[in-house]
Amino acid sequence: MGLFGGGNKVAKPFQSNNKLVEIITSYDPDSRGLTWTEVIEKEVEKRYLYRNVETISFGGDNNVLVKYKDLKVRSEEEVAEIRRQLRKEAGLE
Repeated sequence: MGLFGGGNKVAKPFQSNNKLVEIITSYDPDSRGLTWTEVIEKEVEKRYLYRNVETISFGGDNNVLVKYKDLKVRSEEEVAEIRRQLRKEAGLE
């Protein structure tokens, strides 16, 4: 444990890169038992929920380019509300 209590850090579900454009790659899909498309799908979904996405496009070589409207990152409460609304719209609730 460090001087400032570094042993009790809580992992955030989403860490912003503080940029308006991001390139997402497939991050070792075999280590989690997922295909590269499943990994990309999960990462894009996470960014769609936590950031204000403007466009998503395929970049070739298993990469996806995500362009954001602003630098705002949504809170956990906002994401939970978006998920509830999406489930309601899909008729799952």
